Formats: sequence, C-alpha cells, structure tokens
Amino acid sequence: MPNEIGASICGTPNGGIAFGPWAEGTPTSVHVQVSCPPGMDFLGIYHTHPGGVAQPSAQDMKAGLAVNAKHLCISADGDLRCYRKK
Repeated sequence: MPNEIGASICGTPNGGIAFGPWAEGTPTSVHVQVSCPPGMDFLGIYHTHPGGVAQPSAQDMKAGLAVNAKHLCISADGDLRCYRKK
C-alpha cells in the first residue's frame, strides 16, 4: 500500500490556493508541517488515505483542531472531499 502524503493548504493574497511543504508518512499516517510560503495564510490540511475513505478519522480531527485548521481535505481512491470547521 502507498504511503500517505500531505501538505498545508495556504491562501494566496489574490484569493488562490497554494500548498506548503509536502510530507510523506506511512501507509496509515502522515505528519503535515503547518507552514505556508511568505505572505500566504494557513487555511488547513490536505492528505491522502490510500486504500481508505475520503473522510477524516478521529486522529485527523484532533490534529486539525490542534493547529486551528479551518479545512481538512482528504483524497482516497480518486475521491476528494473537503470538510470545513464549524
């Protein structure tokens, strides 16, 4: 099974989206560094769930809350879903 990959989701000054540094983990987890290029705002976290579902796990939710992520985006088997913090 492939390893999870992930990155910070960053907002550009003109309203676009960019990513922070990419990280590769294990088949079941990845540690995403919360870092955006200068002048960009941290919006959330993107990562993959190889062989899984595009839905945040309890660990994903806890990690997102710990870094004040407004969005969690997860990709699995060609499906991409983004969840917004309420």
